[in-house]
Amino acid sequence: MAVTATRIAVAALILAGAAACGTPVVGVPVAVPVTPQAPVTSTATVAVPAPQTVYVQPPVSAAPAETAEARTVVAYYDALNRHEFATAWALGGSRLAGDGGYTRYVNGFATTSWDALTVTDVRGSTVSVVLAAVQTDGSTRTFSGTYTVSGGVITGSHMTRTK
Repeated sequence: MAVTATRIAVAALILAGAAACGTPVVGVPVAVPVTPQAPVTSTATVAVPAPQTVYVQPPVSAAPAETAEARTVVAYYDALNRHEFATAWALGGSRLAGDGGYTRYVNGFATTSWDALTVTDVRGSTVSVVLAAVQTDGSTRTFSGTYTVSGGVITGSHMTRTK
C-alpha cells in the first residue's frame, strides 16, 4: 500500500511541476471543472431577398444561326425576352410596329411571358423561323415565317400564326 501512495505522490508532484512550467503531461487524466452556460437566443430579423428573374438563353438551331442576319433576329428576340424593349425597337421593332408607336409596341408584349425562337433557314437576307410564344396564362402561341434583315436591322417580316 505504501508503494501505491508513493506512486500517487510522485504523479501529483509531476503534475504540479508540469503545470508550473507549462509543459503538458500526456496520459495522466486530470479533472477540469466546467461551468455550464445558459443557451443564447436571438431575436434578430433577417431580410429575405426578393425573387429574381432568371434569364435562360432561348433555343436556336446551330447551323442557320451563324449568319449575321440570323444573329440579328436572335438578338431581337433575346432583347424581347429580357424586356429590353428599346433594344428590340432599335433592332427592327420600329419597322415592325407600323403606325402604332413605341408604347403600343411594348404593350403588345404584355401577355407574352417568353419567346422560344428556332432559326430554320437563312437565304441571303431572309431568315426563316419557328416561334413559340409562351403567354402569361401558360398557353403557347406558335408562329412560323420569315424576317428580312438589312444592315443589322430587321426591315420586314411575314409571320403566320400556326397554333
